[in-house]
This record gives sequence, structure tokens and C-alpha cells, in this order.
Amino acid sequence: MKKKLIIAAVCILAVLFTPVPTGTYKDGGTRTYTALTYKVVKWRRAASEHTIFIYTSVYWFPDNFKTLDELWEMELEKHADTIY
Repeated sequence: MKKKLIIAAVCILAVLFTPVPTGTYKDGGTRTYTALTYKVVKWRRAASEHTIFIYTSVYWFPDNFKTLDELWEMELEKHADTIY
């Protein structure tokens, strides 16, 4: 009985934390990896005429359900002093 409980717990954790690649965007090469509890975004996007923003961010629940544009606005606010 204890063994079945441990196996069930491991399976649930695997489903919650295993990231799935969800695609490459045509904004310069931004890639996203999504799980049920978090989202990893490898940013590669033009921030201005002469600047490319290359950064990796992890967004935990509930931010992982936001769109890429909403996440980009959050990144612009966090890194405004270093981008421009």
C-alpha cells in the first residue's frame, strides 16, 4: 500500500513539473517550455533598434498562464534600466 502511494506521488509530481517545449516564436528566436506549475522563457527579442534582449526567465504559477506579450511587458519593466 505504501509503495503504491509513493508511485502515485511521483507520477503526480512528474506531471506537474515536466516541461514541454511549446515552440519558437518569430520575434527573433524566443523559445518557451511549459509545465503545469511554471513556464521557462528563453528570450531572444529585439528590444530596440540596436539592442537584442537575450535572457532566460522562469515564471511560476499563476504567471505561467499569461501570454507571451504580457510576460514581455513584465520583462520590460524589470529590465528597463539595462535595455535602453
